[in-house]
Amino acid sequence: MLSVLVFVMIVGGSLSAGAQSGATVTLKTTPDPLGLGQNRFDVTVKDAKGHPIANADVFLSLVMPSDPKTKHPEMRTEGKLNNVGGGRYNGIAMVTMAGAWNVTATASRHGKPIGHAKASLTAYATRPPAGAGRARPAAGAHRDPQP
Repeated sequence: MLSVLVFVMIVGGSLSAGAQSGATVTLKTTPDPLGLGQNRFDVTVKDAKGHPIANADVFLSLVMPSDPKTKHPEMRTEGKLNNVGGGRYNGIAMVTMAGAWNVTATASRHGKPIGHAKASLTAYATRPPAGAGRARPAAGAHRDPQP
């Protein structure tokens, strides 16, 4: 279990995604877009009425798909984010490779999923122009029903 910081070896960006019912999960990164080195992932979890959910468990998953052309294997990392209060959760990811990443933030309570956000993010080796790495929510991003 991770207590203060989540250290993962990935490349990412920032994302936000909504849902159909249940909790709303929103993810942002600093810097935005992601760069090589340390990146902070901040997640906010709110109920259907927009109130913060302070007692969730929030997990972050980052996947860089394999590339058959270059024979690069899939890269995957996962970690639990820190509960910082008021429906906010965060962690630090060490980004070690530039490229496209599929990022998922999943919130659960009492072992049952209550919401998630998915996005495709791009990490850059050098700082791109502002807004270049903004998140593109993946198809099917949604809230999970309240337990």
